[in-house]
Amino acid sequence: MDTASKTSDATVALANGAKGDSVKELQGLLTKKGFEVKSDGAFGEKTEKAVRDYQTKNSLKVDGQAGKVTLESLRKVTV
Repeated sequence: MDTASKTSDATVALANGAKGDSVKELQGLLTKKGFEVKSDGAFGEKTEKAVRDYQTKNSLKVDGQAGKVTLESLRKVTV
């Protein structure tokens, strides 16, 4: 079962403490983008740091949570 927090616009944001397949997908996306994080399905300190680093590198709002904007950015295919 996935655990995540709801944001004000009813989208799901993955944050520290979340667990499940959605977190595992996030971790896989971060790994593909060059961030070292274990794909274990548990959103802990290392995943939060990787999200923050990704957000900083990509000029996104840095909050350590993987909400709609961060996830959409991670899912973009780079050539």
